[in-house]
Amino acid sequence: MMNMFAVPLYRSALKRSFTEEEIRFFQRELRDPVLSISNSSSKNKNILGAEIMRDIRGVLQENLDNFFKIVFNTSNDVQLKITQSWLTSSVKGQSHHAHTHPNSIVSGALYINLAPHDGINFYRNEDNQWYELLRKEDSYYNAYRYFVQTSVGDIVLFPSNVKHGVQQVTQNIERVSLSFNSFFAGELGREEFSNKLRIMLD
Repeated sequence: MMNMFAVPLYRSALKRSFTEEEIRFFQRELRDPVLSISNSSSKNKNILGAEIMRDIRGVLQENLDNFFKIVFNTSNDVQLKITQSWLTSSVKGQSHHAHTHPNSIVSGALYINLAPHDGINFYRNEDNQWYELLRKEDSYYNAYRYFVQTSVGDIVLFPSNVKHGVQQVTQNIERVSLSFNSFFAGELGREEFSNKLRIMLD
């Protein structure tokens, strides 16, 4: 068996604790949240634009740059730039429905608070599968779900079109993560093929 066209999943860490000032900022931003399908998120969709987030944004961008270099390995003058960023909160009994992130190339999450055995689920795209077979046991080739256990301070990056979600919180905690999207900024394509495109992001 050989594997073709791998789906990249990147994991790193902040490598430091959150400061008291950062924690207070997260708490303030989640004081009056927006209700979602099965949990809630911050009204502010530019969390990483705050001055207090400058260091964290730098670390996330550095990891995004590393992901881009490893996965895309392009000679174009282009990078991935963080666009939207927001906080997500889930309490006992809540979950985060399976979803993708449109208008984004690579998405990511930084874990701020979660239970000891928590993480993120990724799901195989079965929209075009026209048959059903019961699996004796999950394997790399037939598994429907891939679970990544995470800890506070972990960073996970993944292609934005990969469906993902979080199972129901079963412990008496507030599960908090900082999510973000990204898009190309710079030059794509080739002039000689009439597909050169320059994208400028704020």
